[in-house]
Amino acid sequence: MRPTILVLSALSVVLAAAPAAAEPVVLKPSSQWNVDFAVDSCRLVRLFGEGENRHFLSFQQYSPGKGFGLTIAGPGFKKFRSLAKTMISFHDAQAPRETTPFTGTVDEFGTGLIYANLGIEEEPPQDDADPAPPPRPGVPMLDLAQGKQVQFIALRQGKQEVRLETGSLDKAFAVLNQCTLDLVRDWGLDPDRHVTAQTRPRWTNQEVVVRRISREYPSEAARIGEQGIMRMRVIVSAEGMVESCKILKSTQTEELESPACKMMKHARFDPALDAAGVPFRSYFVTSITYQLG
Repeated sequence: MRPTILVLSALSVVLAAAPAAAEPVVLKPSSQWNVDFAVDSCRLVRLFGEGENRHFLSFQQYSPGKGFGLTIAGPGFKKFRSLAKTMISFHDAQAPRETTPFTGTVDEFGTGLIYANLGIEEEPPQDDADPAPPPRPGVPMLDLAQGKQVQFIALRQGKQEVRLETGSLDKAFAVLNQCTLDLVRDWGLDPDRHVTAQTRPRWTNQEVVVRRISREYPSEAARIGEQGIMRMRVIVSAEGMVESCKILKSTQTEELESPACKMMKHARFDPALDAAGVPFRSYFVTSITYQLG
């Protein structure tokens, strides 16, 4: 098989009608939300179900954004397969839509589904590296109104369905929004200037650099068939140059170490512009999915 790399969203999201399925496994919360304000990420965790039927739910963000990482694990997902068609919905008025998450193992909970970048609405959220003809202003944030509409997280592969009764997520999203703005401050940047910015950094030579990254799929990881999702964060100077780069793993891997930061020294950006149109130091984030195929 030929190794390939997909930069940006690892998900293909398509509206689709749901076939008849067995009764879902319905799980109610068995803990409060636990907030983890880590050095490089913000995470909200909650448990569902009891005893041997306990399930794990985690929302993750590595920077401000309209999307979130999502990990759900437990015995209900034992028969779910990686990158298989998985229908997801968040409330009764929403038609289930097709996604293709990875599977992985979460300690103490077993098999889980892993999404690098997901949104409540039908269209996937844009990544910083996604092309956007009009410049995008300000800092993208989780939509509290969309979070308030959430009733549950329902996931189905074939006839297997698991439904977590989360209730509304507006308060949880508000916590993540504040946490990610604090991350921006921790990176030595001005969050207030970002909130009112006219534009965010735009990667101008993305195609060239991505080709270089694609050619560098780690050989040992490719040999053993290891795949994974990572997040890349770059600090972009007021001149559009890369000041620093960091890779954060969304999935645990043994041999897969991304060479992306080494290649990003060749990247060039149009810098962010503040409310007055003045270039200023900012950040750029994207997800990287290493997938053999």
